Amino acid sequence: MYKLRSKHISQRLFLSMIIIILSLLFLSVPLIVSSYQSYQKADRALIEISALRAVADLSNKVSRERAPANKVMSSNADELAENLKELHAHRKEVDLQIERTLQILEAAGFSAQVRGLFSNLKVTLHQGRQAIDAYAALPQSERTSKQLDNAIKQMFTAWDSCHDILKNVLIQSEAESTAVSEYYTLILILADLRDQAGRIASNIIASITFAEKISADNLARSLQTQHQAYYLWDLVNTLQPEQAKTPEYLALHQQVKAQFLDQGIPIITRLINESMHNQAYSLTDTQLTEVMVDKFLTVVNLQTYILDYSVSIAQNQKNQAQQQFILTLLVAVICLVTVCFTMIYARNGVFKPLLKAKNSILRLAQHKITDHEYEDSPTDPITLLDAIKKLKHVLEQRDALEFQLRNIANTDTLTGVSNRLALDEYIKYVEKKSEKFTQTGLIIFDIDDFKQVNDTFGHIIGDEVIRLVAEKLQFCVCTSNLIVRYGGDEFLVLIEQVDFKDAWSIANKILEEIGSSELYIAEINQNIQISVSAGVAVGAASWMALLEKADKSLFQAKENGKNKVVG
Repeated sequence: MYKLRSKHISQRLFLSMIIIILSLLFLSVPLIVSSYQSYQKADRALIEISALRAVADLSNKVSRERAPANKVMSSNADELAENLKELHAHRKEVDLQIERTLQILEAAGFSAQVRGLFSNLKVTLHQGRQAIDAYAALPQSERTSKQLDNAIKQMFTAWDSCHDILKNVLIQSEAESTAVSEYYTLILILADLRDQAGRIASNIIASITFAEKISADNLARSLQTQHQAYYLWDLVNTLQPEQAKTPEYLALHQQVKAQFLDQGIPIITRLINESMHNQAYSLTDTQLTEVMVDKFLTVVNLQTYILDYSVSIAQNQKNQAQQQFILTLLVAVICLVTVCFTMIYARNGVFKPLLKAKNSILRLAQHKITDHEYEDSPTDPITLLDAIKKLKHVLEQRDALEFQLRNIANTDTLTGVSNRLALDEYIKYVEKKSEKFTQTGLIIFDIDDFKQVNDTFGHIIGDEVIRLVAEKLQFCVCTSNLIVRYGGDEFLVLIEQVDFKDAWSIANKILEEIGSSELYIAEINQNIQISVSAGVAVGAASWMALLEKADKSLFQAKENGKNKVVG
């Protein structure tokens, strides 16, 4: 049988705590890791969408630089200074945006290939600007439509470099499986749509500036750009998630259709038709630039809204993922702390008291052997079950001794029946019952002429008479009833749940039994006759009332000649 030692129990308890804690960690760590990974993915999506937004803003600014550049190249002497000022201000803005975007991309972890692409952007942008400045520096008489068209195409190349950066960032994105990733392609398409919108006019502006017929190459590029714009426009509405088609989005979407598609492109179509029919152009190059800039603005507004909306979606997802991670971590920590607290409480509040109780039992069973001595004993200690059995045996012996002592204290030494101390305990017991003494029968027996026996034969013979009466009472009365030696020669018999008739019968039976008995006295060589008188009472409100009733009956029996029962 396994021996219960304090050390063994402590070790098993500690091992159980470790197992429970490890099990909790086994369940909670994967949830925490998964929640943290979701948070990291959401955070990465926000970083990437912010980086894409920065590049998209840059591409818009590079594309928009063509407008003031076209105005400079088509300016007369009076307009040149003002238009150059506008162009230089926009170039500074583009240069600042390039540096800001580069910093944002490097902070977002896109530095590996982006720096090289930015170098290419700076080169092509510088070349485009040089072409613009060189053309603007030419005297009016030396300018040609081909030179103007080449300068414009140089700026197209600069935007293409910026578009390559946007695509590269998109390719390197890591959060492709998030809800925000569906906006990545949409941002690229909107940037392309914005530039294609500008190129529709830029492809024919050289011919309009010199009032020449649009060349076949420029005409093809313009028509292709228009077709591309319509195609991208259809993609925008298709790719935009239905839940993201807010009233604001729908309003901006309608503005693009109404102002750019329905009004802006028809202006270009009209100019192309005028060229094909050898008619004079209805707009100058400067007027065309100013008219189309307003139409492009609707595309930029829609793109800005979608960029802002996608960033807000990414931010919300990050916040939700962060809250979920914190909540998961908090719940795991609370569970872990609760388990530790519960185990500590169980150890200190349950197991330690049990161990103390066990040691107390062992000390009682092994005569106060201490726990230290018990553990260091060279022989195997007894088991707790053995100790409990041994202690139980000791308690049984103690109970038996207590029973003997109680019997001695409650028993009359001369007769062996109960004494007045036992009667007092019995009275307390009955008084606690609801019916009390209402169903209790009391018979008082008094030995007739007992004083004469003592005076004639002595106290020794008197004691023999008393013992004889007690024996007859014990013989006639059930063991469940109480027999009490109440006085010197007076006895009480208390009977529970009895009526008067039965109590009367018992009293008469005892009277007959005692009356038919004789006591032999050797000193005088003769027998003496013994008789008793009895008073019977059944039911009373209290003990004293019952005792008084029975005592009155006994007195009446004595008055009636003794050796009688009166009730």
